[in-house]
Amino acid sequence: MVSSALADRSYRPSPQGFSLEPAAAQLYAAFAPLPLALRVPHCPHCVSDADVAALQARPSTLSPELVSRFVRKTGTTWGGTNELRRVTPRILTLAADHRLNVSRSLVWQKLRAARWTDWPDAEVDAIGRFVLAEFTRLLRVPPRPAHVAHRWLAQVSTGIDDLSGFLTVWHDSMGPLPDPSIQVTAVGHLVELLTSSPLRPDLPATLIDVFPQNPRVASQVSGFLMGPGTDLDLRRAASDLSATPSARRINVAVERLRRFRAANGGETSASA
Repeated sequence: MVSSALADRSYRPSPQGFSLEPAAAQLYAAFAPLPLALRVPHCPHCVSDADVAALQARPSTLSPELVSRFVRKTGTTWGGTNELRRVTPRILTLAADHRLNVSRSLVWQKLRAARWTDWPDAEVDAIGRFVLAEFTRLLRVPPRPAHVAHRWLAQVSTGIDDLSGFLTVWHDSMGPLPDPSIQVTAVGHLVELLTSSPLRPDLPATLIDVFPQNPRVASQVSGFLMGPGTDLDLRRAASDLSATPSARRINVAVERLRRFRAANGGETSASA
């Protein structure tokens, strides 16, 4: 169990406005006790003394450009686990706001290499709560090319093997409890997975292609798609939005989910 937050199946998104600030504050607080390194290992040909000195500033003040360079080089030519731990809150908060010029996949690759799940419990839990909050926020915004749930999950799976907490939030965001506006955007992200991803509904194994960084998580997402709640929520959205411009695309997603479930043994296949 990497984080109690990531495995919290009782989580329910609030219908009120949502902010990352509380989770970000907890993240910075969890890592605040880490001391500065007396000597930071680095390659003098690859990393300047000025950059090394600049990274010693308070993490919340570090520039996106500096943090991006550090992420690319950490573990090889600039610092190691201790330096990465200290800067992790800034890395994750900048990544959440798309302010790094490195991919989220690289961020999680570096965190996995540093064995972040073995860090002190307070740090691991704070990371879990922050990324869970980030995913909750993502589901409240209509999908767009750089802001789609299944792509975000694929990137994060580079460093996280258990997606159950995220899938619980996705399921609950589409359910009957949240505000209808939250339901609509969360369903929109599901529609993207079913209609705009490498998934071929008649070949359930292609779900692996959606998660090339960590194919093992595909079975968890398959379980999410096979669950009766997901099918029910998507069909309800198709009915509720039948008079809107998105109706046709949602209906396509309903049919593709039916075919996926049938091919996966979830229901008797009907003619397309």
